[in-house]
Amino acid sequence: MNEEYFYGRVSEEDRAKLAYLPTISELLEMANREYHDMPAIGDDNAKYTYGELYSRVAKRRFYLNSLGISKGGKVAVMSRNSLDSMELFLAITSAGYTMIMLPAQLDEQKLAGCVMKFSIEALFVSDEFKPLTEGLNTKVLPIGATAEEEAPMGEGIVKETIAAIYFTGGTTGAPKGVVLNHGSLMRGAHNACFRDERVFGHRYIAFLPFSHIYGSVAGFLTAVYTGSYVYTNADMKKAVGMIPYVKPTCLVLVPGLAEIILGLVSVKGKEFIDGLEEMLVGAAPVPPRIMKAYQELGVRVLCGYGMTEGANLSSANYDSDKYPDSMGKIYPGQEYKFVNKELWIKGDNVMVGYYNDPEATAAVMEDGWLKTGDLVEEDENGYITIVGRIKNLIILGNGENVSPEEIEETFYKENFVKDCLVKEDKMNGEPVIAIEILPYGPEVEGLTPEEIQKKAEEVVAKVNATMPTFKRVTKVSVRDTDFARTGAMKIARNVQ
Repeated sequence: MNEEYFYGRVSEEDRAKLAYLPTISELLEMANREYHDMPAIGDDNAKYTYGELYSRVAKRRFYLNSLGISKGGKVAVMSRNSLDSMELFLAITSAGYTMIMLPAQLDEQKLAGCVMKFSIEALFVSDEFKPLTEGLNTKVLPIGATAEEEAPMGEGIVKETIAAIYFTGGTTGAPKGVVLNHGSLMRGAHNACFRDERVFGHRYIAFLPFSHIYGSVAGFLTAVYTGSYVYTNADMKKAVGMIPYVKPTCLVLVPGLAEIILGLVSVKGKEFIDGLEEMLVGAAPVPPRIMKAYQELGVRVLCGYGMTEGANLSSANYDSDKYPDSMGKIYPGQEYKFVNKELWIKGDNVMVGYYNDPEATAAVMEDGWLKTGDLVEEDENGYITIVGRIKNLIILGNGENVSPEEIEETFYKENFVKDCLVKEDKMNGEPVIAIEILPYGPEVEGLTPEEIQKKAEEVVAKVNATMPTFKRVTKVSVRDTDFARTGAMKIARNVQ
């Protein structure tokens, strides 16, 4: 299903190299064999080849094994992106333990709660987060801890072996622990390997945190799969500033970061992104003006769709110039169907379940099918378009169900709108559709707040004229500050 759309873009030789590997252990063995002398990871102070990385990870495994962690035990890492965190990611999983990359946003209380909830047996921390670990009931270790001897891959690792637990990026309720096995992570990494032209030997900058599925799988494991180099820097601003020096050929981004880089290009000139060939953008819709701007700069924009429960990417659009509103086609290696417009997927990439939460798991899983919660339309050519989330539906007084995301997509086509949030409001006690708009700076430069509000109302009136009566926006407000964001840089709904 959709095999030719993806595999047809690479040569026969590359197809053979892109065989699906079911475990991270096999990925490391392949990378050491095929890319031994090629650059793998680096920062401002060091740079290692794949052969060196293989050895360094083996020494990390030896150290891990010396700690007496139980088979499959949970080992956590709390650090911003670094060479240490990348090595630990590979070492923990290839030793047969369960890795948990903790978000940097955790405070002392939440960290203690995670240690207890997930029965974390060892916690590696960078110096920045060491003060949060006082009194924790677990082994607390410096992130650079390693050994002189090397240990082999863990025994008995197969694709069903649990590899990692990630936190959901949901905007409502407490985050859940998504349990993924080796096969899931590797299918997610394999999916993101496919490119329009060049597949192997890219240069990346790791912008997205490894605690997020998108950053660690598409931004790191995929790079290892394809013999690519990953530069990292704990400081996001410094990492962005390194673009002209690293000269990345591929970037894995969210739309907000893509816009920041675009702003720097407008100031510093196109040479700021010299060498950049493509961008894989996901986690949120890409405003058309951003997509168009990069296409005019000669950078291919690949829009991806996925979720933590599906181990990163489930679809990708390599024809965003022709289908700008679509998330593309579903990757091979998974089945999909639509149940009352909701997308259901099934395959290696789907999670094992939510950690110690059978009730929550049963709510989204049925006979191996993952209910994504996304309302989707598919055209005659197999391109899917996300039109909303079931949980976010606005139910009007007349019984009509309205998807806020579908309306937001319409507004993103207006240059005036940098970002927006459609939500339910009340008027005379009845539910109505309201919108908050964050205007695009150049469109409102020099205008008074009253003039900006008037222009926003004009944009709303223009868009309303194109929509059915029941989908029209009734109330409009303008923001002068950004929306609250999730860790994946999505707008946090229901947050003021």
